Amino acid sequence: MVAKVKTIVVKFQPPETYGGFVSKIVNPILDDFSHFLILDSDTTYEFFPDNIAEQFGTADIVGFNVVSSSRIFRAWEKITYWLKLSPRVRGAAMLLSSDFLRRIAGYPSGEFVDTILLQKSKHTIVAPFTVYHNQRFDLKHSVWRQISDGKFRAELRYSFWRTLLHSIFRVRPFVFLSYVFHRLPKEE
Repeated sequence: MVAKVKTIVVKFQPPETYGGFVSKIVNPILDDFSHFLILDSDTTYEFFPDNIAEQFGTADIVGFNVVSSSRIFRAWEKITYWLKLSPRVRGAAMLLSSDFLRRIAGYPSGEFVDTILLQKSKHTIVAPFTVYHNQRFDLKHSVWRQISDGKFRAELRYSFWRTLLHSIFRVRPFVFLSYVFHRLPKEE
């Protein structure tokens, strides 16, 4: 298989979403490439995307070993990811098959697209290559990310127990609090 990979470096400004930015680029050219390497703008890597696509091209999604530049994030993940129920794929760096994207009607345009993609994937693997995520620890951003994640889980009707366990084992209390808040009936 000869792979033709398009690398997309994500640089968006709210109110635009991550998915909105990527979908505007990827969906119109879906038939022109065999794969898309989606990378956050603050990532670096030392491999050839075409080689990765040729080696792991049958997978819907190829994830990578994403290493944070923040010691706090690295320690947090080491402590809270001791239980692995599925391959650990992070949205900061993933290779997506065009066949997979066509099967799911294109790259999604909303928030938390990595979760949506992983739910729809029938074959996800993690390649033995490293991507470095150059990020600093930001407590305010972390809390707002947890609140958004809880809202997203409520909208998708994630299981109460699954969300509670995620919140406990990953030590992300605001995910559960936001989930419960957004699941409460709204008064009119």
